[in-house]
Amino acid sequence: MSNKNIIIAASGTGGHIYPGLAIAAELKNRGFNPIFFISNNSASHAIIENSGFQYLAFNLSGMPRKISLSFLVFCFKLILSTIKAFKNILALKPICALSTGGYIGVPTIFAAKLLGKKTYIHEQNTIAGKANRYLSLIADKVLISFEGSAKCFSYRNDDKKIILTGYPIRKDIFKADRKTARKALQIDDNIFTVFIFGGSLGAKRLNEIAFDSMQILSIEEKIQVIHISGEKGYKDLSQKAQNLPYYRVIEYMHDIYNAYGAADIIISRAGAGSVFEIKTLNKPAILIPLPTAADNHQYYNAKEAESDNIKVLDEKILTPQILADVILELKKLPKAQENPIFKPSPQETIAQILLPQA
Repeated sequence: MSNKNIIIAASGTGGHIYPGLAIAAELKNRGFNPIFFISNNSASHAIIENSGFQYLAFNLSGMPRKISLSFLVFCFKLILSTIKAFKNILALKPICALSTGGYIGVPTIFAAKLLGKKTYIHEQNTIAGKANRYLSLIADKVLISFEGSAKCFSYRNDDKKIILTGYPIRKDIFKADRKTARKALQIDDNIFTVFIFGGSLGAKRLNEIAFDSMQILSIEEKIQVIHISGEKGYKDLSQKAQNLPYYRVIEYMHDIYNAYGAADIIISRAGAGSVFEIKTLNKPAILIPLPTAADNHQYYNAKEAESDNIKVLDEKILTPQILADVILELKKLPKAQENPIFKPSPQETIAQILLPQA
């Protein structure tokens, strides 16, 4: 087969893009050429440019929830993006098109379908997003991470089109063990370490509560903190922590596997990627779902993962003292052994579905 192009549409934050990258890496290993269609925003650009994969940017972002001038502008951009997707798919002649989420998937999958290409969508969250619900009406296959997501697509009345694949986790998450990671980050190998992150854009309230909680804990014992603040919270948080030698604030971290490897406990939002990475690494963790997430999907993601060593806390009633108490509770648990990489991995399963069978 001369043309080995495969389109992957992914936009918004890392929650949509990282699973696309995991799939792309698997496809590249098999000799195929993944090309990303992304939204023209800073988060998408930063992640994709660092990956080295070919991409095209589209001037399209999320759909406004109310009818307004912004909604009309969105519709106009959607039409232009569909035309652009149509032209590029026609030129690239891909084997198929896959959307891993975000509204860039709408023009991509629609244009690919019109051109007779095989089309697929992958839903990461327990509660499916609007874009994927719409696209499931025309996609050839609907791939899901959580078994419970199937109910979001039950109106299709065709169970064979809904396939449980799991969430494609980047294999570099497993690159660094504790000692290697701490050496890379130049932090003390013998101090209890907490890793905090709220997503690629940041989380203001989570940042504030977590910071205050670490100060409570530091009264009792020495701890070191790796805190990925996100773009919006970096300035304020770095100023607060500037005189704290064991508190490292980082705006964004491409080598996040080092933070995972170095951590004794993880504090995180409950995006699907974070949930699956934490579950797979089998690290003690505290999940604090974003209360304003669409359809409250982070809460349902978190509840799917809740266990003895993964606690779920409600941000609306959360205080620094409550968070500190739960950290101390988790610290007392016996150290768990890390889980192996699943075989076959979700990205291997997805690649088998996407690629033409010999």
